[in-house]
Amino acid sequence: MYIQRIWNLKIWKKKPFCMAAVLFFLMILFCLIKIALPCQTYSYEGSMFFNPDSPVGDTAVYGGIRLKPGVYRIELEYDTDTDLAALCHVADGTVFYGGLRSNGEHLYSGLPMTGFDIWLYEEAKDLQILVSYGGKGSLVTGSLRIVETNQLWTMMLVLVLTAGLAVCIFMIFCYYDKVYPVPMGKKHAFFWVTVIALAASLPSLCGYNIAGADLTYHLQRIEGVKDALVQGQFPVRLEPKWLYGHGYANGIFYCNTFLYFPALLRLLGFPVSASYNAYCIMLNFAAAWISYVCFGRIFKKHNIGILCSALYTLSVFRIYKLIITSATGEGTAVTFIPLVLYGLYRVFGEDPQQKRYKTSWVPLTLGIAGLIQSHMLTCEITAVVIAVFCIIFIRKIFEGRVFLALFRAALCSLLLSLWFIVPFLDYYLTQDVHIRHVSARTIQDRGLYLAHLAFHFWSRGVNTPTGDNGMQYSHPVGIGLILVAVLAVFLILWFSGAFRKVEFRGLFFVKAAAGVGTALLIMSMHIFPWDRIQDLHPVLASLVSSLQFPNRFLGWGTACLVLVFGFCMWYFQVRGGKYGYLAVAAAGVICVTTSGMYLLDYVNSGEDYFVLYNEESMGFGYISGAEYLIEGTEEGKLTYASPQTGEGVELSAYEKKGLRVRMQCVNRAVGDSYVDLPLLLYKGYRAVCGDTGQALQVCTGENNLVRVLLPAGFEGNVEVGFSSPLYWRISELLTALTVLGLLLMWCVVRRREYVEREK
Repeated sequence: MYIQRIWNLKIWKKKPFCMAAVLFFLMILFCLIKIALPCQTYSYEGSMFFNPDSPVGDTAVYGGIRLKPGVYRIELEYDTDTDLAALCHVADGTVFYGGLRSNGEHLYSGLPMTGFDIWLYEEAKDLQILVSYGGKGSLVTGSLRIVETNQLWTMMLVLVLTAGLAVCIFMIFCYYDKVYPVPMGKKHAFFWVTVIALAASLPSLCGYNIAGADLTYHLQRIEGVKDALVQGQFPVRLEPKWLYGHGYANGIFYCNTFLYFPALLRLLGFPVSASYNAYCIMLNFAAAWISYVCFGRIFKKHNIGILCSALYTLSVFRIYKLIITSATGEGTAVTFIPLVLYGLYRVFGEDPQQKRYKTSWVPLTLGIAGLIQSHMLTCEITAVVIAVFCIIFIRKIFEGRVFLALFRAALCSLLLSLWFIVPFLDYYLTQDVHIRHVSARTIQDRGLYLAHLAFHFWSRGVNTPTGDNGMQYSHPVGIGLILVAVLAVFLILWFSGAFRKVEFRGLFFVKAAAGVGTALLIMSMHIFPWDRIQDLHPVLASLVSSLQFPNRFLGWGTACLVLVFGFCMWYFQVRGGKYGYLAVAAAGVICVTTSGMYLLDYVNSGEDYFVLYNEESMGFGYISGAEYLIEGTEEGKLTYASPQTGEGVELSAYEKKGLRVRMQCVNRAVGDSYVDLPLLLYKGYRAVCGDTGQALQVCTGENNLVRVLLPAGFEGNVEVGFSSPLYWRISELLTALTVLGLLLMWCVVRRREYVEREK
């Protein structure tokens, strides 16, 4: 219907629209021409020797270099026998502040040259290549290559396309509103939800990243997706540059679906900090709109949806996870919780006989699939919550349409996530990874105090465990005073009998949500007996240990109590009169402003921050808790290294690109021998003789590296690489077909609705 109306407007004939379209077309054409122009390479010869045991600060090994604006790759040859003893970076005193962006790169004994990018936004007249040397080991620098890229203009093209699309949508809306007036309620909702999302995005609009504990890990995840895509790996399974080029199975255990967006920005030239900030902004808008739509549709009122969106998007828990700790996976998962809650409401709270009930399973499907592909621990908690709701509504489950809706949601969410679930289960069940051995960690001492839940004026903290020190200096984590107060008001009204004559079909669901939310709050506290539960059974010990922090239950606790808040607003608006409704609304606005916004402001001004531009500035060895490392691997021995040969094996050529190796070798030993490659052995590596196509055996080498066995007398080319098993590819195909099927179903349903309205 909307497309037909827009087409009838014939906007392409409007003069202002045509002028704007021509302007953006010329800008796009200019960017495309710049991208197509050949890039230049600048070469410089020279060398510098650094005296061992004589540390020096920034020393210019090359200087006086003139460069036009652009994105360049710096390749400085060097020879050193010590890792991380020196740092190479660039500087230019003639460039204005912010005109030259780069963090540089540490030097490693196993690499022949650097390879980091610099972002130059104005002409450099005296660019210097600097080396800071710590005095350990030997260091000699050699020739320099500066390779120009077209990424400055790919970035500009993205910005032009984004601005042009925004302007076109705004102009289309203006013309549309003149002919088909949009209701004022929808305009107000669009304005306020956008304001809420922008308010939540303030820390991401400042040009830097808040130094959360997990920030570099998630920045490396983005870089890992980007690196794998560059090397032709899709979907991304193993990050090729992690662990100094040995590869790491993070993508198999920690789904990267939503990180393809910032990874694409990286491929287009944006620094990793900017890409991450853009992703956080996208999450804030998604959380604001999803929560508005879900809560607004439950209560069928725009104003309730707006205030619930504010309470959820600017909740203390969400700010804590996404900004203060940079727990991007969990912050992404929190975005989908309202969708699952809305899906449960539709399945259990709506009349199965109504026609619209046929689509009740759709939001539940999308929400569960989003959770699976963003954060498995939140998905586990969600499974428990769904199970509790199913127990509460056990009688309704046996109704045909309700059961069918739940079955469809479970099946479709499984199929949508099958491309990730199959490799995940395959590796978890067949690979002896470290995460299978983590069960001794206790979490009860990390639980919250009662005051955490209702504390209002939060500031930043440094402590996670609270068992020894109480709340002193603890992290800002809770649900906020307003939600605790609303829960108390709701319980008072409930037990006083005020809801007996309320005509709201989903009232029992709201009561169930209040009960579930209260239980989740208790489970997040230090009084809940997590330690005793761990002692009951090894499986329970592993599950509880994997939770890490009881505060994870506050995500669902916040969503449930926001639903209760929305109902209280609805109740006072319908039954309590204007003043009661205004009192609840005013309390919500005041608390959001003085708690969520106050915390955002405090964090933005008080937390440490930094800017990282690419993975070279972060290093390649950090893997957080090493959960997905093969058990028994000595992480400290993993560094850039050459292949190690067995007795009688000689290598005449060797080339490694990501997870693929080509080598020319001969085995002169009497019996079989081997070559150990600097790759961690995960399932999927294959070795073949490049000359005959004969498969060579791959097994576990020293420190769990890929070992290629060479028969006696073997001579020829060997190609080694990672490839996904066939059943992984089948799971990917099934997911793709499910996506196409859901899109086709959506188009058919929308078409039917349009035809029925036109009759």
